[in-house]
Amino acid sequence: MPDHSPQPAGAIVDNVRRRVGDVLGERIDDGAWLSFVFAYFTIYAYAELRGALERAAHTRILYGEPRGVSAVDPSADQAKAFRLTADGGIDLKHALAQKPLARACAAWIERAVDVRTITRANFLHGKLYHVARGDGGSAAIAGSS
Repeated sequence: MPDHSPQPAGAIVDNVRRRVGDVLGERIDDGAWLSFVFAYFTIYAYAELRGALERAAHTRILYGEPRGVSAVDPSADQAKAFRLTADGGIDLKHALAQKPLARACAAWIERAVDVRTITRANFLHGKLYHVARGDGGSAAIAGSS
């Protein structure tokens, strides 16, 4: 079983013993300013970090162009939980009970998030998560996995 106990600030985040979501959840405090760069974002990521994200004062997201998802997840032998639409969007295959979660995520984005996208397909590979804490401290995670 992975060890998710608190680690030193400089500990390696490998998404096995130490997950990005855990680090962000620990570092985001009331009034934090967040800056994220990633290829895609789901309501499930929002659900995982909802409490922390809602405490932040503001979030900036640089988002990879959605058609790049197929390049990030090229495996043809596994069932996909999404399909790409003709206009470059993403449709989820399973509706489940997403509506309340999707509405909460949309309200958070409307209220506290600035989103910019890269229009060049398959361009954004690296990820960056930066937290400027309300107490003046900061933390960052940079990587590509």
